[in-house]
Amino acid sequence: MSKTESIKVGRLKLTIARKIKRKCADIYLSPNYRRHIERRHKKELNSLGLSAIDFVTIVINGFNQIREGTNDSILLVIFNGDLNYTAGIDLCLSGDHWEVKTAEPRKREDIEKRKLLWEKQHTFSANHRRSLP
Repeated sequence: MSKTESIKVGRLKLTIARKIKRKCADIYLSPNYRRHIERRHKKELNSLGLSAIDFVTIVINGFNQIREGTNDSILLVIFNGDLNYTAGIDLCLSGDHWEVKTAEPRKREDIEKRKLLWEKQHTFSANHRRSLP
């Protein structure tokens, strides 16, 4: 699928790409994979009130973990240890860009089996530091 037919949905930033030893590149969602996500995960997305593009965009803008996927793919994950489900998208490098292969809510146990490559470090603002004892 050419990039011209796909929608740019984000970018794997250089600082993160270096830490996981992967390519810094734009992330695209092709019409074929968008249809796959909408058909295969329709029930889950409908329960969240989201379209495939909305779900992918939310994960790309809010992921806090990157885990090893299948073969050479990576998983961008919104992980909350208190919940039974996580939000994840599977990315594969396709030439000079990353391509979304699938996106879905996943069971926490499935995600935890995958090797953790990167995790967002929590930071505190000055206001948070003032409120700490």
